[in-house]
Parts: sequence; structure tokens; C-alpha cells
Amino acid sequence: MYIKKVLVLSLFLCLMVSSVYASNIGRTVYGVFAESATGTHFDGASSDADSVVFEFWNDKWTQYVNTMTSTEKTAGVVEGLVYSRLTFVNPYTCGWGASVIRSSNSSGYKNMSEYYNGKVKFLARVTPANAKALNCKVGLILNSDTAFYVGTLSDLGLQANNTWTELSFNLKSSVNSNITTTNLAKTKALIVFMQDNNVTTDLFFDVDYIRWIKPNSTGSFSVTVKKVSDNSTLSTDNITWASSNFQTGWKVAEQYLEIDYDKDSSTRDWNVKLYVNNGSKSKNGLYATKAGKDYVMPMCWRASEKTLPYTDGNGAHTLQIAKGEGIDDEGKPYDYLYDSGSNSTTYAPWLFMQDLTALETDKDKDYSTVMSYHTGYHGYSGKYGGLHDEKGYYAGSKVALYLGADCNAAGGLKYQGNILVVLEYE
Repeated sequence: MYIKKVLVLSLFLCLMVSSVYASNIGRTVYGVFAESATGTHFDGASSDADSVVFEFWNDKWTQYVNTMTSTEKTAGVVEGLVYSRLTFVNPYTCGWGASVIRSSNSSGYKNMSEYYNGKVKFLARVTPANAKALNCKVGLILNSDTAFYVGTLSDLGLQANNTWTELSFNLKSSVNSNITTTNLAKTKALIVFMQDNNVTTDLFFDVDYIRWIKPNSTGSFSVTVKKVSDNSTLSTDNITWASSNFQTGWKVAEQYLEIDYDKDSSTRDWNVKLYVNNGSKSKNGLYATKAGKDYVMPMCWRASEKTLPYTDGNGAHTLQIAKGEGIDDEGKPYDYLYDSGSNSTTYAPWLFMQDLTALETDKDKDYSTVMSYHTGYHGYSGKYGGLHDEKGYYAGSKVALYLGADCNAAGGLKYQGNILVVLEYE
């Protein structure tokens, strides 16, 4: 059963919540190792305040090989598409092995002071055969190069029953005297897992959905209309295309939607869907009716953590749209939409819009999902319905969502459509 909270374009004016962060630090939920929460960027640029690295260290912060290993796993995943299996390897040959998610921006630390009195939360799981892994210590590194601990996995409530369990500890001095607002302002490691004498070679445990939670905040879900040209917030309930786009192919709208899920709710099975509600599969975008005949301008959408256009190590990411043709695994042709301003004609970050009446199968529903607890946000699709196999998702819960339309349309008509952004809790 689904309880649906529906946001329609005409409601944006009363639901807009505008948020601006120099980085993602300051959000109600700051994802550390999480696909469904915006936060850290693994191996980001030194100029990126959210950049972190996942490293394995001993207690003197000297890197060694084979103290611990991390392996991505998918079997029995709860949040996102993968989780991490941490395995202790030869622990006594290299000192106290530890896994550390450490700040790697130019300053070497993050100012997490506004999370004082909040919590660090994460999911963990250990099998009966690995029960000694419950002795693994959990802690942080703040304002120094020395880790301190708030307890073991067992102390935090984990049992060796092969069940995912949410663990947490409070970010306040009564938990550990090192946790102060001053020290949190120079947070060097957002989480540390470290063995003790009872942790032996080849023991493993699983971790996922690590995040920091601000105190006294329930968070929010917001959809904001913004202007493509300068990213300013708009007081409008319309998405429009410039008249100069007529008969010029696929073009982006003059407005985009900023969609932000920033909550740590008890109901985790959430997703955000996007579709048009025009009453017919064929009306998959904007449409006009004249003399009993429907004229349709098909639409598409693209979700991006960064506002477009931008350039990174993968090249240019633009607002240009073109249609390509491919052959699926069954030898059947299919159409896709790619970024014609990039250096690839096969990477397809633009997805075709669907009407509500077309969402019949799991593939249909998956294709129209912008973001969810089980996936992160929907970044691309190489072919219709092939999303999970191709890992068409990126970590994050705040995106700029751009809308495009095929402007090769009949003239002399007014095209319109009902675009819905839907938040569902299962």
C-alpha cells in the first residue's frame, strides 16, 4: 500500500523551500557512506569541501597494506544498490587495522560543529560465524590525528544474527569528552571502525547508510522552480520553452526543478517519481487538440547533482539533447537521448517522459523514478528498463531536474500538460 504526497506544478508556490549551502554540510542529513542521502563526494577535488577518501590505517595514521579490506556487495542490500563488507586481514602484523572515511579537501577537515547534539547513524550486520567482529570499535577523529571511540558494535546494540540493525551514537561531550563544538569544527574522520584484541584474521561485518543527523530538525522535502540561465528562484507555476525553439528539435525548458529530499524519517521506503498526467500513453509530454486530433510534443528529463552546464574529469555536461538509436540484447532497435554537447553519443542522461497511464510494469515505474531510498538519484539510462543492470544511479537526494521537449511540432497551437512530482512512502 502506498501513501502518496503529490506535488503538482500549481502547488509549487506554497511548497517552495529554498536552501543554499557552500557545501552539503549543513543539511539535516549529511550522507557519509549513503546512496540515498546527499553529502560526501568520494575522491573529489581538493577544492571540494565534501571530498573524502575511504582508507585503511593503523592507530598511528600510517598506511599499511592488508590491515583491512573493503568489498562492495549487493546480496541482501537494504539502502541503495550496494553496501561495504569490511574484513580484517592479518591484524597483528601491522598494528591495529582500521577503516577510516577521512576528509580529503584542501583543509583536511570538515566543520561539522552544527551537528553537535545530533547523531551519527549507520546500518550494520554480522553473521553468527563472525560474532567476534562485534568487538570492533566505532569512533571519530576530531581536531587531532588520534582516533577516539564511543563503544564497540556490541555496545551500540548489534547482535550476531545476520540482521541489518540501525546503530547510532550521540554527538555530545557526555558520550566522549572529545566531542565538543570546537573539535567538531575540525572533523578529520567522519567514522572509524577499528579492531581490538578479540578481532582476528578474516572476520568480517557489513556496513551501510552512514550519515550525520542535525539536532532538533525533522528535515523537509521540497520542490523549487528555478531559472536555467542564472539558477535564481522563480515565483511561477509554469514550465515554458522559448518560441525561438520552434522546429529546432529537442530543447531544454527555460525553468528547471530543484528537488530535495532531506529527511531522516522512520519510513525509509520512499521514492520520488516524475510523470505527466494527461490521460493517455501517447500524450507523453505537452499536447494540443485541434478538430478532434491530438498533437504531441514528447518530453524528457535529466537529473543532475550539479547545475548544468559544467565540466569535470569526464568532460562537458551540457543542456544539449539529441536522439540516438541502439540495439538491445534481443536485437531490437530502441531510441535514447544523449548529451550532444558531451564527448559521448552513447551515454544517455536524458530519459523520456511517461504518462501516468504508461506506468504498468516495474520497469515502467523504475524508469520514471527520479530518486529513492533503494537507488539514490537516477542519473542516466542506456536503454529502456535496463537501469539496475547498468547502474544508472548516483548517490544523492538533491538534484537539479531539467525538462526537455521535441520542438519539431505543428505550429499555430498551444501545447500544455500536467507534470507531477510525486513523493511516495511505502
